[in-house]
Amino acid sequence: MKFYAKSSPIETIKEHTKELLKRYSVLKKIYYHRLPLDDRDWELLRIAVLYHDIGKADTFFQNKIRKVIGEPLLLVKSEFNVQHNFLSILAIPFKRLGILKEEQKLLMQIIAYHHERGQDPNNEEAASNYEHNILPFREELEAEMELSLETSIRSARLEQVKHQARIREYEPELFRRYVLLKGLLHRLDHAASAHVPIEVGLEMNVVDHVNQFFNKKFEGRKKPLQHFTEQNQDKHLVVVAQTGMGKTEAGLLWLGKEKGFFTLPLRVSINAMYERVTSNENIGFSLIGEEGIEEATGLLHSTSMDYLYDRREANDEALEKMHSQSREFANKLTISTIDQVLKFPFYYLGFEKEYATVVGAKVIIDELQAYDPRIAALLVRAMVLLDELGGAFLIMTATLPDFYFKALERELSSSKRPLIYQEFIDDEVKRHHIHVREETIFDAVEEIARAGEMNKVLVICNTVDQARKVFKQIHLLNEESWLLHARFIQKDRRKKEKEILAFANSERAGIWVTTQLVEASLDIDFDRLYTEMATLDSLFQRFGRCNRKGTKPIEAVNIHVMAKEVSGVGSVYHEEIYQRSLRLIQLEQGLLVESKKHAMIQELYNEEALQGSNFKQQFDDTLKELKNRPLYETKKLEAQKLLRDIQQVQAIPERYIGSKEVQDALHEWEQATKQTKQKNQVKAIKRKARRQIEQFTVGVNPFKAKELLGEFPLIKGLCIIRCEYDEDLGLLIDQKKDPFS
Repeated sequence: MKFYAKSSPIETIKEHTKELLKRYSVLKKIYYHRLPLDDRDWELLRIAVLYHDIGKADTFFQNKIRKVIGEPLLLVKSEFNVQHNFLSILAIPFKRLGILKEEQKLLMQIIAYHHERGQDPNNEEAASNYEHNILPFREELEAEMELSLETSIRSARLEQVKHQARIREYEPELFRRYVLLKGLLHRLDHAASAHVPIEVGLEMNVVDHVNQFFNKKFEGRKKPLQHFTEQNQDKHLVVVAQTGMGKTEAGLLWLGKEKGFFTLPLRVSINAMYERVTSNENIGFSLIGEEGIEEATGLLHSTSMDYLYDRREANDEALEKMHSQSREFANKLTISTIDQVLKFPFYYLGFEKEYATVVGAKVIIDELQAYDPRIAALLVRAMVLLDELGGAFLIMTATLPDFYFKALERELSSSKRPLIYQEFIDDEVKRHHIHVREETIFDAVEEIARAGEMNKVLVICNTVDQARKVFKQIHLLNEESWLLHARFIQKDRRKKEKEILAFANSERAGIWVTTQLVEASLDIDFDRLYTEMATLDSLFQRFGRCNRKGTKPIEAVNIHVMAKEVSGVGSVYHEEIYQRSLRLIQLEQGLLVESKKHAMIQELYNEEALQGSNFKQQFDDTLKELKNRPLYETKKLEAQKLLRDIQQVQAIPERYIGSKEVQDALHEWEQATKQTKQKNQVKAIKRKARRQIEQFTVGVNPFKAKELLGEFPLIKGLCIIRCEYDEDLGLLIDQKKDPFS
């Protein structure tokens, strides 16, 4: 008799287990000296692999698969629907395997929770299924799997895997072993189920590619920051560096030959980084394997699959596999958002996989200044947990609040790995001549329109509504003006992002009106900047979009900061930090060098000055809460939402519902549901259809737009929004007609 593990594709328990064992051998070879596990731990993991799915031999479970694949059903004597992972722990012959008492509980919990479904086992039902549905086939199953099964009914074991008895009661050392072993079992099981390797690009060393890039472009010359990170690969690093210091290459040089995760805050900058790292014109850290699949560098964020479909030439199946490799953390280097790899401090159900993976790698956090204090606290906590199990991190940021680093220092006071802080600031390149004006952004409209006749002018507002109003006034005076913000549908936003990049690299004059969307996401360089006042860290990021390379004249003012009737204060920006920023910037007029910017940031975020402020309180409270956070009270998706903008839903303006593209995609979705194809094929068809529809979606706040939102047909998670949409202005929530009329 065949004992099946899966129906799509059809796979027996033996075949699936062999796939895990192959990946186990690879994992052990790579991480034997990298992870704090000894020979006994690796043996326990091997036993967990052998027995983790043995409970699927339950004839009740077998009939579920047989029904799907069209095979005759078996006689079932016990008809309880018991999770196979609970049955698996009843099958382990502990005495015959020489498993010690402490190890027994460890092994049982690893196997019992390799699926996190939040349900406790029913002792009587599990014992009944094991006795009547598995033991009658014991000899046949033992011969098939080449292992021994427990012959007695030991349902008392199940008490040790109920929620209240979970590993939280264990000593720290045993908990460390549990987290790593359970996390590795998750990795092995998920990679085998996805039919992707556990690791790819094993022999590749990113430093070789960076050095080749330097030799080709800069005759081998490296900047001070790059020398520093390369020489300190074995340490935790925190570096504050201005634009133009070569942070990307510095981060890659710090990784050395190790597996790495390079995190950034915005998907647009992640996509750009991925292209830069994999492109043969730049770093070229790429390995194209079978079917055109990229193996060296992975891309991981909520819409990375869509990006790969747009940019990579390969068939759907190959792209799905390529994306699965990244989701299973197989690549030597993964470029990612933090919600994909650093949410483990929430201790969500299944956090061990993510934690065990990053502990065996090196983690880079770029642009820390882009995160709010609550997320910054989570990142500090993640770095501390990483350190506890032997991992390493590099934080690179343009600005760093003083108390962030002090908190990190305190939390790492007993670390075995040195923590080094270094600043890289260069005043030789002078880029910004500023003027802070007690005027509104609207007061400068005529001036902006004239300046745009001869120069590249960038205008940045704090809110979408303000940007739209400013653009409308400018456009009446100068038609060579365009608008970019986050309330365009995906299709139009991508088009506009390409257009602003092309404009910045052209000889044209004109005006782009934007929001803080461009602060860190787009590599653009304009002649002049007009910006609403914002907090200093945000403001200095905006400055970096003007005279970026420092090659343009600065005798005249090139940055105008408009400080009257500013939008977004209290909603987009913390009131306290904004007011402190305003007082500091008002003292500065004229040439503003990098060291002065750094000194202003240090004063802005001075720990003593911010005592009692809401901003610092959010950081302190979050860090305290995370340090005392109970285990397993959050689901994985809930943890991801906490790290994303949870005030957003994806909505389709009603004007597009009847469009041919949307209707065709809906038809494909509906047909896929009715067809009797392999589950993976149906999934691929649906993903492609959803991707086509999502080109017409825009993120909206579900509370502000509550009265305008309706349910989208067939596909969960999408909405219809009943309001106007304009290709030049975006979503017009508060307007019922074309605002140009």
